[in-house]
Amino acid sequence: MKTLTRLSLMRNGHSFVELLIAMTLGIFLINGAFQLFVSARVTQAEMVARQRMLEGAQLAISFIGDELRMAGYLGCFGSLGERRINSALDAPPDDFQPWFGLQGWESAGTAFKDSIPPSTAIAPIRTDTSQWKTLEAGHVLPRFDALPKSDIIRTWNVEGTLAEVTEVNQIPPSFRLTNAQDIERNDFVLVSDCARAEIVQACSITQHTDATLLGVSTACKPGNKPGVRLVTRASAEAPAEAIRIQSTLFYVGKRGGEALNSPALFRRSLGADGSPDSAEELIEGVESLQFLYRVSRGNGPASTVNAYLTADKVSDFSEFVSVRVDLLMQSVDYSQSVASQDYVFNGVRYALDAREGLPDDKRLRQGFSATFYLRNRGLGL
Repeated sequence: MKTLTRLSLMRNGHSFVELLIAMTLGIFLINGAFQLFVSARVTQAEMVARQRMLEGAQLAISFIGDELRMAGYLGCFGSLGERRINSALDAPPDDFQPWFGLQGWESAGTAFKDSIPPSTAIAPIRTDTSQWKTLEAGHVLPRFDALPKSDIIRTWNVEGTLAEVTEVNQIPPSFRLTNAQDIERNDFVLVSDCARAEIVQACSITQHTDATLLGVSTACKPGNKPGVRLVTRASAEAPAEAIRIQSTLFYVGKRGGEALNSPALFRRSLGADGSPDSAEELIEGVESLQFLYRVSRGNGPASTVNAYLTADKVSDFSEFVSVRVDLLMQSVDYSQSVASQDYVFNGVRYALDAREGLPDDKRLRQGFSATFYLRNRGLGL
C-alpha cells in the first residue's frame, strides 16, 4: 500500500529536469515580452521625436516664409528698383539699410553639396569674422553671436495699417496723420505719396481730436537731421501714406551662447535705435539654415530665371525672384540606442555606407526644404 502511494505521488508531480525546462521557457517568454515592450517604447519615442522635428520645421519655415514673401515691399511706392528714398535720419547705424529689401550672408564652406559638420559642442562666434560673406557691395552685417556653418538672412519691408498723411509741415517738420494706430514713438516710418518717399523717425506722437501729429525732430536716437526738408506732398484731397518700417534677421544660435546647448532658430527685429533688437529664440532643434537665391537677369518674366546662387555669388540682390530655404532639424531630447539613421541635407547624403559618415551623437536628423517667391518679383513686376 505504501509503495502504491509513493508511485502515485511521483506520477502526479514534476521532475527536476521538467522544472528547469519550464523555467527556461518562462524566462525566454518574459524576455521576449520585455524586448517587445522596450522596442515599442523606443519606436514610440522615435515617432514623437520625428513629429516634434516636423512641427519645428513647419514653424521655422512659416516664420521665415512670412517675412520673405513681404521682403522689399514698400506700400504704394512699390519695389525700390532704380528709385531712391530720401532719408531724414541723422547718422543711423551702418546696418540700417531698408533700401536693399533683402540681405543674405553665406557661411563659408556651406555651398550646395558641401558637407556640413554637426553642431554638437560647437559654440557661436561673432559675425564680424570672415565666416560670413556676401558679394554685393554695401551690405553691412550686424554684430552678434551666431552658429558657424549656417547662413544668415535679413528682410526689410513695411507693415501694419497704413496711416493717411493729410498735411506736411516744414517748420517744425511734422506730418498730420489719420488712422495712425500702428505707429508709435521711436518707430521708423516710410512716408510716401507714391512718387516720392522718405524715411523718418517718429520722435514724438501727439494725439489730437481728429488727427495724430508725427514729429520729425532730433529728440530721439538716432533722430532726424536738424533742419530737414521733407519731400513728400500731401493734402486732405490727395493724401500720402505713412507706414512703419520693419526688419527681421534670422540665424542659428545657441541659448546663452553655450556650446553644449541645443541649436535653435533665432530672430532679431528692428530696435528703437535702428539696430537689431535683442535675440528671440523661436524654434529649438534647428541645426543649420542654408539659402539659395533664384536669380533672373533682365526685365522679363520669371521664365528668364537661370540660376540658383549662394549669397556670396549674388552681385545684385534686386535680380533674384525667389529664395530656397534648406533647414536641418535635430532631435533635442532623444538619442538612439543604435547607430544614427541616414539623412540628406544640402545635397549631401549622410550614411554609414556613404562618402559622408553619420554624426556620432546618435541624434535623429532630417532635412526640409521650401521655396518662396518675393512679392511682385515672381511676376516680373
